Amino acid sequence: MNKKIIFYLLTALVVLIFKTDSSHSIPTISKYDENYWTLEKMKKAKPLTTKNIGFRTRRGVEPIKNTTDSSKDAKSMQPFERKYDAKTGVANVDQPRNFPVGMLFMSLNGEDFTCTASVINTDDGNIGATAAHCLYNHDAQAYFENVMFAPGYDNGQPGPLGKVPIAKMAITPEFLNNNDDKFDWGMVLFNFNMGNLPLKYYTGALGWVFQLGTNVPTTIQGYPNGGDLENCPNDGQTLCMWQGQTILANDYYIVHDLNLGEGASGGPLITEYDPNLNLGLIYSNYASFDELNDQLLGPIYDSLEFQALIGDLTLPRSHLY
Repeated sequence: MNKKIIFYLLTALVVLIFKTDSSHSIPTISKYDENYWTLEKMKKAKPLTTKNIGFRTRRGVEPIKNTTDSSKDAKSMQPFERKYDAKTGVANVDQPRNFPVGMLFMSLNGEDFTCTASVINTDDGNIGATAAHCLYNHDAQAYFENVMFAPGYDNGQPGPLGKVPIAKMAITPEFLNNNDDKFDWGMVLFNFNMGNLPLKYYTGALGWVFQLGTNVPTTIQGYPNGGDLENCPNDGQTLCMWQGQTILANDYYIVHDLNLGEGASGGPLITEYDPNLNLGLIYSNYASFDELNDQLLGPIYDSLEFQALIGDLTLPRSHLY
């Protein structure tokens, strides 16, 4: 074969291999001060303002049957029960309650904020899910800094594991590039290792599933500040719960007449919830509120994109910085 042709083919191959993938942005946290988050600072952090958006028309879709067959796009992952005591590191003898949901803390331009996040079940064991606007600020065109997760945070107090730094963040390209609220979700990689084990072994982890259709029995957990959630102080410091059904319409899962205020952004929408284990399957997250129609909105997770974000956080990529 002509040497010049071989040269061009090799050059093209190198470009394809090392081409930067602009569809997902995965910044390594450039700034995290382990002494930044004092308990006082954590309590004074402001619940991040929930996005308020208009409503668009969408025709309902048929649910996709849950499956663990990896050959299908809409596969699911079962929850993971925690195996070790979070305080002692000793293996559990009984079935302790899991605490995969926690408060997410972040800072930007001298201000401190909070959202909600949750640990999800992955092979890596150190992956969490939240809303994209809890990771990236479109007004400032910047990712938040000093991002930290406090699993089991409640009543103004961190859980037994204290503060868990975030190593990397990934959000959907539709949200990053177009500020598209229908894709307001993202993931984080926890910087955690205890006894050579990842976070899910100490907190438990939510499983996940996709495209459930409408009228989905759902549990939502988060830290609402304001809003109208019953049997909750709505003080932004207490982990609260709502249970009911979501409706699939207008590019979102929606809940009529439910306002979780601020601070609950990123809270998981969980189906097949087991109250004894405090586990279930995440299929969406609290992302925004439609003031005009008084309804909570959660994005519809895309199975391929969901798994791509997990891969982006756990596999080495040439475009990490």
